Amino acid sequence: PEPALASGDTQRMDSVKEDFVAWKSTMAVGVAPTRVVTAKGKGWGRSGALSDPLVTRQGALEGFTVSLRNEKVPSLFIGFTTLQSTLLAAGRAHQDDLDFGIRVSSDGVISYHSKRLAQQYYHATLTEAESLGELEAGDTLGMRLHGDRAGFTIFRLERGAATGSSQRADGTRVSGVRREVVLKSFREVLAFPMRLMLVLGNSGAQAGPVCWLRSAVAAAPAQPARPGGLLDLPPPPGAAGGGGGGSWGGG
Repeated sequence: PEPALASGDTQRMDSVKEDFVAWKSTMAVGVAPTRVVTAKGKGWGRSGALSDPLVTRQGALEGFTVSLRNEKVPSLFIGFTTLQSTLLAAGRAHQDDLDFGIRVSSDGVISYHSKRLAQQYYHATLTEAESLGELEAGDTLGMRLHGDRAGFTIFRLERGAATGSSQRADGTRVSGVRREVVLKSFREVLAFPMRLMLVLGNSGAQAGPVCWLRSAVAAAPAQPARPGGLLDLPPPPGAAGGGGGGSWGGG
């Protein structure tokens, strides 16, 4: 098995860039110029957004981040799906079509969603078993595939205490380095290609912007990290300042 980063370890991710996700299929949502997605439908299955199938086994895309900057914490699922149709053709935007993802409940509880596990356990039991902590509006969550494409790490972002700049592998400089605070790493059997899917559970719920995590240069397989480990990476486009600090449980 791959070695894991110990709690409190840090790793600079100077070879990583981010860019906004382009939603190619939407259902009952509005997408603002700021790339914030707002639900218009009432109830699960009626509001969501879907990307093209861009996440591949050997491609540069390795995950995503989603900002939750509003005062009210939304109910949502976001993650990877192998759904082959558009949302319109599927007739719904529903979390049951997600293979793996993050769930945020209306009370701010973060949990891991897996179609495989959901088929084995009642939802309440699954949510309790996979709870990763609690979130406050303003936090940013993310999901990063391991380099061997055999699992992923779920994390939240916080701005590093240092205010200096760092230099990427391509020579460009990045100010305000951020850190990934690892919540949990999972090993899973993944099928490719995958799309990114956002599902919003109540009218008026908002999420975004959602950004791809993209490797700028070929790198060695990423190491999964244990909860509490830290990874540094540059800020997303258009971001100003760090997100709000949520209350997070240990892993």
